[in-house]
Amino acid sequence: MAPAPVLLPTPDPSATPDPDAAPQAPAAAAAVPLTPEHCTAPSRLAARSDADAGAPTIPLTPELIALLRGELEPSPEDHSDFALRLRFTQQRLDAISPSLPSATPPPAPPQRPQSPLPPPTSHVPPPPPPPRAHADPLRASSSAASLPSAMPPPLRPPSPPPTRPNSPLPPPPPRAPSPPPPSAHANPAMEMVQLRVISAQEDTLHYRPLVRRARLAFEALWGRYHRNAENNPVPGSRNRADLRALGAMIKGRLCLNRDKRIVGPVPGVFVGDAFNYRAELLVVGLHNQTQADIGYVPASKLDGGHPVATSIVSSGRYLDDHDNGGVLIYTGSGGSPPNGGNLALTYSCNYGIEVRVIRCHDCHASPSGKLYVYDGLYKVFSTSEVCKFKLVRVPGQEALGSNTWRSARDLINQLDAKIQPPDYITLDMSKGKEAVPVPVRNSVDHDVFPLQFEYLARPEFPAPPAMPGHKCCTCINAKTACSETAGCACVKRSGGGGPAYNADGMLLRGRPVVYECGASCGCPASCPNRVTQRGTRHRLEVFRSTETDWGVRTLDLIQPGAFLCEFAGDVLLADDPRIANANANANTGASTEEWACFIDPRKFPTRWMEWGYAPAAVLPADGEEPPRFVQCPAPGYVLDISKRKNIAAYISHSSFVPNAFVQLVVRGDEDESCPHLMVFGMEIIPPMSELSIDYGLDQ
Repeated sequence: MAPAPVLLPTPDPSATPDPDAAPQAPAAAAAVPLTPEHCTAPSRLAARSDADAGAPTIPLTPELIALLRGELEPSPEDHSDFALRLRFTQQRLDAISPSLPSATPPPAPPQRPQSPLPPPTSHVPPPPPPPRAHADPLRASSSAASLPSAMPPPLRPPSPPPTRPNSPLPPPPPRAPSPPPPSAHANPAMEMVQLRVISAQEDTLHYRPLVRRARLAFEALWGRYHRNAENNPVPGSRNRADLRALGAMIKGRLCLNRDKRIVGPVPGVFVGDAFNYRAELLVVGLHNQTQADIGYVPASKLDGGHPVATSIVSSGRYLDDHDNGGVLIYTGSGGSPPNGGNLALTYSCNYGIEVRVIRCHDCHASPSGKLYVYDGLYKVFSTSEVCKFKLVRVPGQEALGSNTWRSARDLINQLDAKIQPPDYITLDMSKGKEAVPVPVRNSVDHDVFPLQFEYLARPEFPAPPAMPGHKCCTCINAKTACSETAGCACVKRSGGGGPAYNADGMLLRGRPVVYECGASCGCPASCPNRVTQRGTRHRLEVFRSTETDWGVRTLDLIQPGAFLCEFAGDVLLADDPRIANANANANTGASTEEWACFIDPRKFPTRWMEWGYAPAAVLPADGEEPPRFVQCPAPGYVLDISKRKNIAAYISHSSFVPNAFVQLVVRGDEDESCPHLMVFGMEIIPPMSELSIDYGLDQ
C-alpha cells in the first residue's frame, strides 16, 4: 500500500520562534515532510542526460519559458484531465522563470484566449518522483514512495503597463510577481506530514499511552465542567462541557498533533476506536473541525495554494448517500466556499491522498447521543455528480469498526432469543447467578476449561468485627439524602470531592476506597451509592484467545467509569497457612505456580489514580476543593480461584495500556481490611473489545 503524499506549508518569513512555547510530547512517529528531491525539479528541463550527450541543447531563458507557456495554455475543447496536466506544467515553468537571467523579452507570442478550467472528473496522477537515498532507513522507506506535492497556482504572464502615445521610453520589461505578504493568521509551526511508525508493537506500547493520556484528561475536564453546570445551572445557556474541555486542553497544550496536519493514520489511534464527542477527535488529531464534516488544510497553509482534505465524518444525513463499509458514496457540504471541504476532497483525489473516515452513529449509551467510530483510510475518487465523491477503503487494514458494531448487535439479539450461535459452548456459565448471562465461546479448539469450575458470583467475606462508635447511613430518600451535602455518613467516608458516582452510576473519580451504603444503612436498594451491589449490567463473554489463552470481551459499548464486574473466589485471610506456604516458596526461588490460583489485592497498582483526574495546569477555577481521602488499611486477604471463581478471573493482564482498573469498595459497616475488588472501565471500550487490567505482575 503506497503511503499518502506529504505536503509542506508555505513558510512565514516574518515568524519568530516562541520562547514561551512548552516542550512538545514525543512525536507520535517519524514526521516525513516532502523535500524538493521528492518531485520532478522544473530546472531539470535544461539538463542533458548521457543518452543526449551529443545532441544540441537550447539554453532555458525567460523568452523560451514565455513561448512554452503560451503553447501550453489549455483550450476549452481540451479534456479536463489533459487541461489539468497542462496547468501543472505551466506551474513548473512559472516556478523557475524568476531564477533565470533576465533578457529583453521578444514580442509576446499569440495565445489562445483564457478559459475557466472545469473541475477534474477523474484522477490522472503526475509521473512518480525518483527515489532519494537516505541514511535513515525510516525516511527512505517513506520518501521513496511519496507522491508529488501540490504545485503553486498558475500565474498569467503580466501585461505591459499602459503608455502615453508620444512617450520616448519603451515599456519596462515584465517583472516576476512579488510574493503575497504573510498572513496574520498563519501558523508557521503547522505542517502537513505523514507520520509513520516502525512496528505495531511500537504503536501499542509507546504511542497508544500518549493517546489514552490525552483522552483521560479530556474525560476528567468534561466531567468537571458537566458537574459544575448541573450544580450551578445558568438559565438559557447550553452546557457544552465538551467544547469547554477542548478549549482548556488547547490552552494547556495538551492536545496531540496540534502543530501538524497528519496525512494517513494517526499513531496510537486504532481502527474501531470510538469517541463520544467531535471535540475528542480534535484532542487526538483525528479530525480538525468541531462542526464541519470535512477536515482539511486550507490553501493558505500549503505551497500549492490548494486545500487538501485529511478526514471526513460521515453521518449519513443525505438520503442519496450509499455506504456498504468498503465503498462510501459521500455527498459533500453544499454551498461551501472556494477553499472549503468539497474543493479539498477534489484535490485529495487529484493528489491520491488517503483520508480518514469517521462514521457517526446514533447511540443512546453515549452522553452526546452520538458515537464517532474511526473506520480507517479511504481513497477518494471523483464522480460525475457535483459535490459527490466515491471513497474506497484501503485494503490490508483492521476489520471495519462499524461492521464490528453491527455484528455485536446481531449476536446480542441471538443470545437474547436463547439461540446458541456457532462456537458457543454455553449461553450462561453463571447458571443464573449473574443478573446478565455470561456466555462462553471457543472458536479455536474444543477446550471447555471454564466449565470445569464452580461459578461464584461474589466472595463470601467473614462477618465484620464490631466497630464501636461507627455510624451508618440512616437516609430514607436516597435521591436527596444519600449525598455529602445532606450528611450521608457513607459518602463522607469516601473523602472529599462529592459522591463517588453520578446519576447514571458512573464512577466520577478513582479513590483509594469507595464507601458505599450497606446492609445496615437505611436507604433503599435504588440508592445511587449502591452501584456495585446491583451486579453486572453489561454483556460480557468469556472467549478462547490465541494470544491470551482465555479472555473476556464486551458485547456492549462501555463508557468510562462504568462498573463491569467483581473478582470472586474463596477468601483466604492473611494468616492462612496456604498463603504462608506460597510466600515461602516464592522467597526461596521455588516454583510459584501455586500463586497463579491466587488473586492478591495488594499487588494491584494504583491505576485508580489515572481515572477522573485532570492535569493541575488546566483545572477549572470552580472552587472545588481537592479531595482529602481517608487512610485505610491494606487488604488482609487473597482470593483462591483454584476451585471457585467468576468471569473476572479470565480478564487478561496489561501493564501498558489496560482499559479497565480495580477499585476497592467497602459497604456500610463491613471490615475495611476485606474490601471488594471491583472492575471499572477506564476508557470507552467498543463492542467485541477484550478487557485488560494491570495485575501488578511486574512488581
